[in-house]
This record gives sequence, C-alpha cells and structure tokens, in this order.
Amino acid sequence: METKRNTDQDNLIFVLKYAFPEMEELLPLRFNLLNSIKFNQPVGRRMLSGTMGYTERVVRRECDILKENNLIDYFPDGMRLTQKGLEVLDALTSVFYKINGINVLEKELAEKLAIKKVIVGSVGIQDEQVSLNEIGYEAAKYLSTLIEEKMIIGLTGGSSIEKVINGYKSDWVHFENQDIMVVPARGGLGNKNEYQANTLAERLANKLGAKYQMLYTQDNLSQASIEELKNEPNIKRILENITKLDVLLFGIGQASVMANRRVLEQEEIDNILGKGAVAESFGYYFNKDGEIVHEISTIGIDLDIFKKLKHVIAVAGGVEKTEAIIAISKLNPNLVLVTDELTAKKIQEVL
Repeated sequence: METKRNTDQDNLIFVLKYAFPEMEELLPLRFNLLNSIKFNQPVGRRMLSGTMGYTERVVRRECDILKENNLIDYFPDGMRLTQKGLEVLDALTSVFYKINGINVLEKELAEKLAIKKVIVGSVGIQDEQVSLNEIGYEAAKYLSTLIEEKMIIGLTGGSSIEKVINGYKSDWVHFENQDIMVVPARGGLGNKNEYQANTLAERLANKLGAKYQMLYTQDNLSQASIEELKNEPNIKRILENITKLDVLLFGIGQASVMANRRVLEQEEIDNILGKGAVAESFGYYFNKDGEIVHEISTIGIDLDIFKKLKHVIAVAGGVEKTEAIIAISKLNPNLVLVTDELTAKKIQEVL
C-alpha cells in the first residue's frame, strides 16, 4: 500500500513539473510563505516581507490566495496556519523532498561521511531563520524516536540546540516519573542565558516530564580550577552521569567563531587557526581531517566518551560550517547529522 502511495506521488510530481512549469516558481514561493508563517505565527505581512525578501505586494497577493483556500487565517495580531494549512505544508515538504532529490542526497552524504544517518531539513526553504527553526524541528523529531525509560540525555548549549528544544513537542514522548535524566554536557559558555546548556537541559526535561541536573560552572576554566571543582559533590554527580550518557545532542562550531566566543587571547587564536583548525567541540579544536590540533581546559564531556556513544545527534546549519561538519563527522561513525539543504549540497560538492 505504501509503495503504491509513493508511486502515485511520484506521478503527481512528474505531472506538476512538466505539465505546469509555472508551478516551479509558485510552489517554492507558497511553500516558503507557509513555513515562515508556521515558525513565526502570529506574523504580519510586513514582517514576512522583510524577513523573506519578497515585496509586500507579492506577500499580500499570495497570502490572500492562501487564505481563500483556507490554508491560513487572519487575526488582529497576525496570520496563523489553519489545520488544513499544516496538512498541506506537510504534503508539500514531502513533494520538495523528492523533487529536489533529498532522499538520494541524504543517503549519499551518510555514505561519504561514513556516519549513521544524515537528515536534511528546511528543504526548499530560502529564509535563513526559518531554515534554522526547521532543522531544529527535524532534530527534535529524531530525538523523540530514541528516548526510552531510564535514559540519560546530554546536551550542549548554543543557538542550534535552542532551536531543537523549541521544536520539541511535549506530546511526542512524555515519560512522567520514568527516571529519564537530562544533563548539560558542558559548563556555561557565552553571555546569552537562553543558549546555556543548563537552561536548555531544564527546558527539555520539562517537556519530557524528566529529571534534570545543573552544572553551575563556566566551561572555560583553568585546569587547576577544573580539578578542584571535580571534587564538589554536585559536580561530581553530574560528571558521573555524563560518563553514562545514552544520547548526546550537540552543535558544531567553527574554530574561529568558537575561539572568539571563548574570549581567548588573539595570539592563542592565531596559533589555533595557524595549525589548520576548522572545527571546535567540547574544548577540542580539529583540522579538516578530524585530528586534534589544540585543546582547551573545559569541564564536561570529553572526547573519549564522545567517541563511544551509540546515539549522537549533531545539529549544524549554514554553508560556512561545511569544513567543520566534515571534520567532526570523522570522530564517531554513530553520528546522525541534521543540517539544511544548501549546506548538505555544499558538503557533497566538497567531498
């Protein structure tokens, strides 16, 4: 039955593509509009025009058509998708997935990167913010398929992981009082509280109905300070749980960006980049071959633990992260990479 449904969909895509060539322009436009409304609702037409790069006239015209077909509705505070709009958007996502050959791209990338799986979100989406939200949503959906009772889930901080937590729906998997634990996999980094691993661990735990622990310390500390902190009972308990992680959710950083975020001295930054560093994770800086070229004293998960994990989800979008993604992919064959269409195609091009 499923095979027949897929065949029917393929035939429909073929007809749309060749019998109605004008749809090649209209479908991406309306698909992008529906996606933007989904992730920004309630939203006004002027804001959509500004974030998506379309003129207000085009947005007004297309939104009126979407409303006439009961895909969106107008409210005093902005536009929202209807239930029919959500269903149509899901169907359109499936159409773009096949039109753009994303299923083939995902399989080829996983093989070339020698990792478990590649998930390409934000198919056909041009708006950068909507793309990041969609990647987070796809990563959250995949995470929900892994969660079981008595699991320990670790996560790092960062804007990419924040998008995953935003995208997770409490009704997907909710284990009240089932001994699931969520822990921050590293200490705090940067100034934005909403991106801190502690904050995100608490938010995910609340959505899961799980327990959580806090790691009340900065990530970039001296080795002496880290060794001293490891003897603190609360930190010791968290570090023990980190060694027992069942699932790790993390973002991939560019070496240059992360070195600046850690507020390193310029001389040290120049030294790190001079060694060919392209990626950073957990305080380690890697070259394009996935080799460690520099290490910073940090508290939290270390590389030996990372390499042994069975369930590892990396969330990274943006073509500027291409080299970093390739480098990190060499560290654990169990890696599942969630990225956007443009970045996936750039990785394919580089490989």
